[in-house]
Amino acid sequence: MDVQEMLASQEIRCGVHVELSGWLVDTDDGLFVLGDHYPEDYCYPCRVKIENGNIMYPILERIPSLGGGWSLLFYRAKISGVVAGRSPWLIKVENLSVETDRGSGCYVVVNVDQEIVSEYVGKNGDYKFSRPRNPARDWLTD
Repeated sequence: MDVQEMLASQEIRCGVHVELSGWLVDTDDGLFVLGDHYPEDYCYPCRVKIENGNIMYPILERIPSLGGGWSLLFYRAKISGVVAGRSPWLIKVENLSVETDRGSGCYVVVNVDQEIVSEYVGKNGDYKFSRPRNPARDWLTD
């Protein structure tokens, strides 16, 4: 289901397993799945926060990050996980696939197993989402 369908649903409760599709983005507030929309807006209000944000480590290991700007990610994604909250909406991701070549329909599976994520956190600490976000900056000079 799309993010917008999930947000509109009255039947979805905490603890329910869901499959969700939308745009995977990172912001200063964490990792989110946004509903379908155009133009691409990182602040789009139709969103579900990913509770286990430390999965950002294996995502960046497997998926090319964008060169800078508002987000390192803005990719179509398919997620399966468990609803962890409704106000705000939270999902704990169990499986993740990302379409790295936009419009291709080919998705790359990202292994977000807890053991792998725990190794990253053990080495690097919790992922820090707060970073300078300037869409006009020249990332080549960084």
